[in-house]
Formats: sequence, structure tokens, C-alpha cells
Amino acid sequence: MGTLKKIAVSLGVLVLVAAIGGAGAFWFMNRTPPQLAEPNYFTYYKTQDTTPVGKVGIFVTGLIMPENFRIEDFYNLALKPQQYIPWPIRIFALADRGVVLLDPEKFYEFKNFTPNKLVDFHGSEIDVDGVRYIDKYKEGHVQWVPPNPTQHMDHGYFLYADRKSGMPTIANKLLTKAKVYYYGKGKGFTDGRLPHEAGEWAIVSAAMERIKAKYGDVPFRFVSAERPGISRQYVREMLDGGVETIVMAAPRPIYSHHEEFNGSIKHTMHYIEEWEREHGKKIKMIITPQLGEFPVMKDAYLNMLRDRLATFPKDAKVKVVVSVHGMAWDNVPNEAWVQLAPPYRDGMVQAVKDELAKHAFTKTEVVQAQDHFADPQSDPKGKYLSTNRAFWEGVKGGYDYVVNLPIEFFAENTDTMFSHAMFNFEGFPGYDIYDPVDYPDWSVPYTRTFKVENTEVIYNGLPVGKYNAPIVDAYVQAIDSVLSKNKTPTQQSASTAQ
Repeated sequence: MGTLKKIAVSLGVLVLVAAIGGAGAFWFMNRTPPQLAEPNYFTYYKTQDTTPVGKVGIFVTGLIMPENFRIEDFYNLALKPQQYIPWPIRIFALADRGVVLLDPEKFYEFKNFTPNKLVDFHGSEIDVDGVRYIDKYKEGHVQWVPPNPTQHMDHGYFLYADRKSGMPTIANKLLTKAKVYYYGKGKGFTDGRLPHEAGEWAIVSAAMERIKAKYGDVPFRFVSAERPGISRQYVREMLDGGVETIVMAAPRPIYSHHEEFNGSIKHTMHYIEEWEREHGKKIKMIITPQLGEFPVMKDAYLNMLRDRLATFPKDAKVKVVVSVHGMAWDNVPNEAWVQLAPPYRDGMVQAVKDELAKHAFTKTEVVQAQDHFADPQSDPKGKYLSTNRAFWEGVKGGYDYVVNLPIEFFAENTDTMFSHAMFNFEGFPGYDIYDPVDYPDWSVPYTRTFKVENTEVIYNGLPVGKYNAPIVDAYVQAIDSVLSKNKTPTQQSASTAQ
């Protein structure tokens, strides 16, 4: 019995040591949140020297969603949020569990059903062995996977687990959804194309024409940060062409760690540093101010609002919901966006209040809401105001009109058209996830109007076409604030857009 007791004690000690070691490993692997990891490019942004030296090149990058479906972009988009998942859970989150399949006619379902057809992220209904996925389903080799209960309005999917897809299932799922839904002709958009890339290019190209008129043919490149190979190529092209200062000019109203400082800016810095090591030469790196720093940019949304308010009766009751993308803010207290947003975001709210005060409306209200991460799963205590709740409160408050101004977007994308739309219009009569978006003219804002009880709820669209002029002005001012300090103006060089 003494021996057994000693063994039991030894096992207990081993379990305790393992538990302490496991806790120590967990702490060590998750000791630094992504927003505080070094080098911290937000710190760089706040302390940088913004005086260019020598020949200057402008690198325009950020999240730019492609006009036509591209695997690379959505693969990288899917993996970007994984930085927030703690180790070792992240290992399991990135597992490849098989081939994700969707029914091309019922691609956004919450409960199990019998599909008529199944396709993969290539849009193919036939597997590599020549057998149709639907036949494999009928043979019992394909199973339904229910929605993730931690994600609001997540959809389920079918999984063929007999072979691997070659990528994390979380990426496979987004790719398949993008192929079938977002870019499915007659599914997401009626023509199967996304306006975001064209809308971003419209702003950038107009601004660069003005920069060129003032400074000569400044070399620049335009590319989505979700295309690392092309981004690296473009950076090296400029540096090989003699550029001594690279100005990173993200066309964004508010910078964040998620998209800029731990995304497009970080990657660009790394491409430059790689070139520096190879050539033994230092390159000046400058980040332009975020566009929200320039008051003129507010006019893009205010001009649209003015035109909308002009259509209302003078004695109307009007509520305006100024919305941002959103984030699970309590989980990212060190996110740069939290510090950088107030001047622009709160300034927009005040500007809208000032605009409403010019009218004789009998009742007005302005609130600031977020489209994402203010749902029952992400925000169970309702700490943050969701755009959907702001809409419903406007309906219950007896307003004739509730107008939504989404102030963080410049052109329609998968968030504004699909993901945020289903959150924002949840419970609205007449809203159907399966209704395709008919948006043929990208130079005109796309708007949506719903009659909810006695209230018209209006998604006022984004400042494209004639409304994007103030954004172009702000972008020119941001770049000019850097170039104007240069004592050796950039010489002529070719520019490239991709």
C-alpha cells in the first residue's frame, strides 16, 4: 500500500507540474496581444519623421476587394482574424477538416436540409475523382456542419471529410461562400462583379492626377494588401527604379491595427526592409495621415445627407444613424482605431446634428452605431449600439425616416452589401438574403429603403461618382502634407495599377 501511495503522490505531482507548465506555456504564447507586438507600427506612425528624402514613390495599398473572384484575396482575408485566437486554440481553428460544399441555390442556411446540388470553392460540382459531390452526399460521405454558435447569423455548410482541401477549413468556407454567393452571377450581385476595387481606384486615380499636376510624374503603385506577391513585386519595382522614400498612402478614413498597422503597412515595411538588406541601403518610410484628419472628407457623406433630407417633408420626424464597421472592442483595448477614431467619427456625428438643425423637422435624433460585433453573441450585454437596434429604436420612437450613413466605407463591398446588410436589416419586412443586388451603375450611390411599420428606413449608400470629390480632396491633402516637405522633387517614372 505504501508503494501505491507513493505512485499516487508522484502522479499527482506530475499532473500539477503539467498543469503549471501548460498554464505557463499558454501565458508565454499569448503574453503579447497583436496590437502591442513589436515592432509596433502604430508607434512608428505617431513618432515618424515625415520629411521625404530624394526620389519619392507612393505605395497605395489596403483592403481592396477584387472586382472578380480571386482565391488569393479571400484566403488571406479568412486567415487575418486568426491572430486574435489564443494559442493553442488557434492550431485547431486552422485545421483542414475536408472540402467545404454549398448548395448554389440555398447557400446561406441555418438548419440542415437536403441539397439538390453541391459545389466547392472552384464552383465545381465534381470532385477530383470525377464523382459528383451530390452523389457522395447521397452515399453518406458528406455531412452537414451547423453554424458556429459564437458568430451571429453564421451559416452552416456541407463537409466532405474523406479528403483534405489543402487549406484551413475556415478559409475554405469563406472561399466557397465568396465564389457561390458574393460573386455568383444572379446570387450576390446580378452581374457577379463587386464594385469595391473600381470605387477605390476612382478615388486614387483622380488624386494621383492632381499630385502629378503639382509634382510631376510621381511613381506609384495600387494593389490590394491581400495580394502579398504582387505587393512585394511593386515595392521592389519602385526601389529598383531609384525611389529613396516610399510614402504609404492607404485610402482609409480611420487607421487600425487590424487593417493597416498589423496589415498593409506592416507587410509593406517588411518588403522594404528585405530590399534594404539585399542592397545595403536605407529607404525612408513614411505613412500619410489617415483621411479622417482632414475636415473636407466629412462633406462626402454630408452632401449625400443634404440631398436626402431635401426630399423629406418639412415637418417630418428624422433620425440619422451614423455607423462604423465595428469590432469586439472589449477584446482589443489596445487597438489603434480606438485612439484614432474620435476626431472623425465624433466629428461626423456633430456635423450631422448641425445639418439637421438647419431644418424645421419636428423631431430629430442622431446616434452613432456599429454594423458588426454589437450582436447577442459578440456583445451579450448590449454595451454597444448596433445599427439594427438603432433602426428599431427609431421605428418604435415614431420617426418618419431613419437614415443610415455608413461613414467608414468609400465603395460597396461584401460587408456593406451582404454581411452587414443581413445584420442591419434583421427582422425587416421585405429583406431577403437571397435577393440579388441589382447595381449596374457604380457611379451612383446604391440605396435601400424599407417600410417598417410607419417608418421608412433608408440605407443612404456610399459617396461614389460625384459624391467622392471630398474624399479625393482629403486624399490629395494627405499625400501633399508629405510631398510638400521634400526638397528634391520626384522625377518622372512610370506608374502601375493592378
